[in-house]
Amino acid sequence: MNFYNMSDTNCNNPIIQSPLNRASKDKFVLVLNLPPVLRKIASDDPLLNVDNIQISIFGSVVPNINVAEVDVRYGGQNLHLSTYARPPYPPLTVNFIVDNDYQNYYLLWKWLEIANDPRLSVYKGSNEYSLESGNSFEYQTDFSILALNEYNEIVMEFMYYKAFITTLGSINYSYRDGEVIECSAEFHYSQLDIKKHFAKNLPNSEL
Repeated sequence: MNFYNMSDTNCNNPIIQSPLNRASKDKFVLVLNLPPVLRKIASDDPLLNVDNIQISIFGSVVPNINVAEVDVRYGGQNLHLSTYARPPYPPLTVNFIVDNDYQNYYLLWKWLEIANDPRLSVYKGSNEYSLESGNSFEYQTDFSILALNEYNEIVMEFMYYKAFITTLGSINYSYRDGEVIECSAEFHYSQLDIKKHFAKNLPNSEL
């Protein structure tokens, strides 16, 4: 089939991907709003006195999306139908480079510390609901992963709701090389949605 000569009656606006029109793996940024419980203690810890933090990430930035099916007996056969339901999302694990002040690592550490104090082994918050973030618990927040194009413009936004950190990865040290320090973080969340952004510098963009 000649896709370049498709009839207008079949497709009025075909999307034809050129060999150079490819998304890059190093063009993802995580924008994280501090959960209410961290904003409460920001007055006592100036390092937490930020509205949000941006972290350049790599790895599995979007999980598998699944709406399950169900088999229904019909006569001597089975019909495959949709359940119209999403199973629980798998945890999201992202890799990131630790900045030279360890600011991003420290913030994630303090967030995880809320769930279990490293010395007292108790929850450090009040376990209240936060009305400002959609009746989430105070240790939960919303964050976005932004996909950028070659001009560093946002082209896609993956939005994670009622998220919280569950794992902060290890740091490996070696005095024999000058490689940057990489770490990982795992998040659980309740909902995921996407939003398409239209870049200004894309040729024939959908503006």
